[in-house]
Amino acid sequence: MSIFALTCCSIIVQVLSATETEVLPDTMDDRVILILTPMACRFILSHMNTKQRLLQILNVEQARHPRMTAQDLQKLAYQASLGCDHFLGNKKQFEQDLCQEWNKLNASTSTQEYPLQVIDPFGKTARLHLSPCKVLGLSLEELLALLVAQPSKNGDKKDYDRLWTYLITFAAEGKIPFSADELAGFAFPRFPPRHSSYYGFTAYRVINDLTHCEITAWIKRNRFLSLG
Repeated sequence: MSIFALTCCSIIVQVLSATETEVLPDTMDDRVILILTPMACRFILSHMNTKQRLLQILNVEQARHPRMTAQDLQKLAYQASLGCDHFLGNKKQFEQDLCQEWNKLNASTSTQEYPLQVIDPFGKTARLHLSPCKVLGLSLEELLALLVAQPSKNGDKKDYDRLWTYLITFAAEGKIPFSADELAGFAFPRFPPRHSSYYGFTAYRVINDLTHCEITAWIKRNRFLSLG
């Protein structure tokens, strides 16, 4: 059996054998996390404490975008804390922007990327990546109706500050490749941060609450999302 396969088996054994008081490793092989379905990722995350869950989310994000900067890290923390409420304030513009972006995507492009990427250590908020959704035949009309009508996250600065403090601690401990001093210099953003030019291609929308009844029902109808 390959080392990669053994690593997968090892992770599953650790998850299944862990008790509520036991602690799982801070990091897992990024290749393992990238091939696990979102359902499996959420299962693993549910057996970690908050800091471990957040660190694993960061591992996935860095594996997807290895050139990401502190600016991109702040955007992830902002979205995990406050969701996409700022965009939902103008639903007409939200719809127009999504339609334009969707129409520019190539539906014939093969992708190994899962549509959903959990970004919240509590497992509720996620990025829905548009390219794999289009490749897999998701309906734009249904997607528009779902995202526009989704409930607000109602996060606040305290939620953001809590996550950002964790990130500064991770940086100081050498668990993420960022400077603790640099992160400590970031103030709470008055407006939603943008991705840096180093981040790479991105096309997604944020889902505020994966556990909301309408979101859950939609995920079950679209089984390729691998959460139902």
